[in-house]
Amino acid sequence: MIFDRLCYLARYRGMSPNIDRVIDFLQTADLTALPLGRVEIAGDEVYGNHFTYTTAPLSQGTQFEAHQRYLDLHVVLTGIEKVALAPIEALEPVEVRAEEDAVMYRGAPKEILTLEQGAFLLVFPGEGHLPKIAAGTAVDVDKLVLKIAYSGGKRSYSYGY
Repeated sequence: MIFDRLCYLARYRGMSPNIDRVIDFLQTADLTALPLGRVEIAGDEVYGNHFTYTTAPLSQGTQFEAHQRYLDLHVVLTGIEKVALAPIEALEPVEVRAEEDAVMYRGAPKEILTLEQGAFLLVFPGEGHLPKIAAGTAVDVDKLVLKIAYSGGKRSYSYGY
């Protein structure tokens, strides 16, 4: 997991060709003009999901997710949210959603980060994450999650902030 500011995203260039594609996209795209839904970048290798939602309090029934093939790069365009994190070894698997490249888990957070405009969170395959948590009062969030095909294995937690 990498948690850092968007202005420092270029320092991660060279980690993989697909991460480089995302860096190029984020440095040149007008993020305020993106349509909702799937955002095409490089076919199934790199694409985005642009969506809106209202944050909610963390509850016991809320499920973490982890991916096997894709990294998730979370960018909040407007609003603020908390994202809970936990290693999947500390979570209980409850559902496989193969078509979404997701395994759903229950368990307790080990870390909770605040993700706001100007920051990003890059989650690697096998890292449990639970977004959409209210940072105090529930707010509307406009968010872009970039899906990045990756074959480099799991990564550990690191903070660049």
